[in-house]
Amino acid sequence: MTATAEIAIPRDAELTSASLTLPAVLPAAREARTFTAKALRRWGEGEELIEAAVLIVSELATNAIRHGGRLPAGCRERGRGRDAVITLRLVPETEALHIEVHDGSALLPVQRTAGRDEDCGRGMLIVDALADSWSCGPAAEGGKWVRATVSRTGR
Repeated sequence: MTATAEIAIPRDAELTSASLTLPAVLPAAREARTFTAKALRRWGEGEELIEAAVLIVSELATNAIRHGGRLPAGCRERGRGRDAVITLRLVPETEALHIEVHDGSALLPVQRTAGRDEDCGRGMLIVDALADSWSCGPAAEGGKWVRATVSRTGR
């Protein structure tokens, strides 16, 4: 696992973003949640924002792992495999936090309603409920990005 924001950075340094590349395996969603909580606490965010962001990251990372891990740069093959990865990026701006997850699938997520007995299918509904907005699109390097924006001022 690679964590660009977990290297030795002076506490008074101002980070403009934090990113983490993880293997596309289900246990990596926990690492993404932990990384998010640590980064947001380091930036001095309140617990309400941290809780919302961690849940959003959990849903986006799990979707990316299940549906679209991509091979690291430099690999010739495209598609899923044991070397597939996802990338999480957190970008704090003055009024909003942007949470972005990249994966290797070109299929964009859709919000759907899961049946009562279904175990899956509620992730984007949860993201929609917690975020001020969310969007997605094709990534220039292949695959897609999914971004959720959460207000930093209204919490």
